Amino acid sequence: MRTVAAICSLVALSCNLLAEHMAIAAGGSFVIIPGLADFRPSWNRCVSFSLFCQNSDTGQHLLMALLVVIVAVVTVLAWRATNRLAAAGFGLIIGGALGNLIDRFVQNAVFDYLALHFGSVPLFVCNFSDIAISAGVLCLIGEALVAPKPR
Repeated sequence: MRTVAAICSLVALSCNLLAEHMAIAAGGSFVIIPGLADFRPSWNRCVSFSLFCQNSDTGQHLLMALLVVIVAVVTVLAWRATNRLAAAGFGLIIGGALGNLIDRFVQNAVFDYLALHFGSVPLFVCNFSDIAISAGVLCLIGEALVAPKPR
């Protein structure tokens, strides 16, 4: 199971770094899927959904320290995973969190570029790391729903 978690983590992190490199090179804004997704690059100093914005160095350092603790806890959970679905979920969360942590460390902000919306109703702007974290959570929910229960 550890191998599954490690592979998923590395794939998520690598895909995020590649996607960000391509997104930064693309520049500008454009429609990806009309009525659903646009390419709209921005630097986000906040946490998900623009919560807990950190405009000071101290706030950014505390946020990065919290992310390191979260990655460490999830890594322990991945190490203890008893099936592939849970290991994959934890691996995706670790890879996504590391991608966002690297952005915060290097740029002091996370590079978001995928603006999702339903028609004219905006939802949020995210990046590949955010998608990997969300997919990891969905894997864990799926694992919890289908895993055999101990007797």
